[in-house]
Amino acid sequence: MPAENYNSILQKPQTSIINLYADLEISKLQEIVNQHVDSVLYQDTSFVDNGNDNLKLKAWRAGVIKLKFDQDELSWELPARVTFQKGVKLFGYNLPMIDSWEYSGQIRLRYKTKLTVNRDWSIKTTTTPDGYTWTKKPAVKIGNVDIPVTIVANLLLPVYLKTFSKQIDEVISAGFDFRGFAEKGWRMLFNPFKIPGEYNAWLSVIPYSVSLVPVQGSAGHIRLGAAITSDVMCLMDNIPPAGKVTALPYIQPLKLASDTFKINLLTDIPYSTINRMITRQIGDSTFQFGTRRIKFETFRVYGTNEKMAVETKVSGSINGTLYLTGIPYFQEQDTTLRIKDLKFDLKTRNLVMKSSKWLFNGKIERAITRSVAIPFKSNISGIEEQITRLIRHYPLVYGFELNGKLVRLTVSDLYLSPESVKANVVFSGNLALGLGDLNRPINGK
Repeated sequence: MPAENYNSILQKPQTSIINLYADLEISKLQEIVNQHVDSVLYQDTSFVDNGNDNLKLKAWRAGVIKLKFDQDELSWELPARVTFQKGVKLFGYNLPMIDSWEYSGQIRLRYKTKLTVNRDWSIKTTTTPDGYTWTKKPAVKIGNVDIPVTIVANLLLPVYLKTFSKQIDEVISAGFDFRGFAEKGWRMLFNPFKIPGEYNAWLSVIPYSVSLVPVQGSAGHIRLGAAITSDVMCLMDNIPPAGKVTALPYIQPLKLASDTFKINLLTDIPYSTINRMITRQIGDSTFQFGTRRIKFETFRVYGTNEKMAVETKVSGSINGTLYLTGIPYFQEQDTTLRIKDLKFDLKTRNLVMKSSKWLFNGKIERAITRSVAIPFKSNISGIEEQITRLIRHYPLVYGFELNGKLVRLTVSDLYLSPESVKANVVFSGNLALGLGDLNRPINGK
C-alpha cells in the first residue's frame, strides 16, 4: 500500500482588478457650472490699473454655458456680452474731460479643460482658451453712430481670456469631492458581502493597491476611476470577519490595463464522491485477459503526497488488493476533475509481476482513468448562479452599486487533503464598484 500522506500547501488566491468608478453626467456638470459661474465674468473699472492701460472692460454671461467631452477634454462654449472703454490720451496723459470711446459686442468664448486626478485623489483641472467668435461685432459709439472696431477689440480681448479660465477651474474643483467618494468605496470593500440565495456564501475582498484609470468620456458622461488590486475569496458556511481597514493609499501609476475580476472559491470534491463515480462506472465489472478474469469489488481513493492513489479489491484469477497512482488534474474543456498517468504502484508491480504479468497491459489503467470524470459545473452551479445575481446591478449603501458579469470558470490548483480533493475554482469576469452619479452627495442626502 502506498503511504497515505498529504503536503501542506498555502493557498494564494489569484489577483483581481476591481474598477472603482464614478460617473459624471455632463449635463449635470453643466448645470452646476451655470449655477456657480457669476453673471459678471470680469470687470475692470479703472483706466489706471493693469499697468496704466487706459482701459475699462466688463464681460457678462449672455446665456447658458454649454459643455461637451471630446478627445479626452471638456470643451466649453461661453456666450458673453462685453463692453470696452478706451480713454483718450494726449501727450501720455488721460483727458478725463473728453469722452472715452466705448465698444460693445457679443461673443462666444471657447475653452478646453483637461481633467486629471492627483496621487492624493484631488482633482486638478487645467483650462485654456480655445478661441472665440463674435456674434455681434463690437463697435465704437460716437454720438449715435456705431463704427466697427473689430480689429482693436481682437487685440484687447485675448489678454483677459485667461481670467475666465481661472474662474472655470475654481468652479470644477469645488463641484465634487472625488477623494471622499474613493474613501467610501475603499472602506466598503473590507466588509464581506453576503451572496443572496440558499447557500451560506460570502464574498470577502482584501484590497491593497490602487492605480489610476484614464479619464474616459462617451455619450454625455465622464467616468473617473481607479483600478483596485485585491484578493477576492468566496467563502462557504462561515461568516468571514471584516478585514482591517487600511487608509486609502496613494494612487500608483497604472501598471496593469485590465478589468479582470477573479473570485477564488476553495471547493471540495470528497473522496467518497470519487469512489462512487468509479464504482458506478466499473464496479462489479469483470475484465477478461485471455483465459483469465478479474472482477473489481470495491474502490477507495486517497492522497499520497501530490498523487492520488486508487485502492481496489479484486477477485477472480487473483484475489487481493491492487494499488495504482496517478496525478489529478482539471480538464478545462468540460470542467471535470480527471486523473492522468495512472499506473500500478511500483510495490504492487514488483509483487505481482512474476505471477500475474498479464495484468500489466494497460487495460485496467485505461478503464479506471475513463471512470474518473467528476464534473465541477454540477457541484458549483448553484453558487455560480448566486454570484452572478449578486454582481449584476446590486445596490449597496451610499449610492454605490456592484456591476459585473462572470464569463469563465477555471481551476488554478488542486490540493489533496485527508478527506477530499480541494480545488481552487476561479470565476473570471469583470466587476466594478461604482457611483452612478458623482454630482450628488456621497451620503445620498
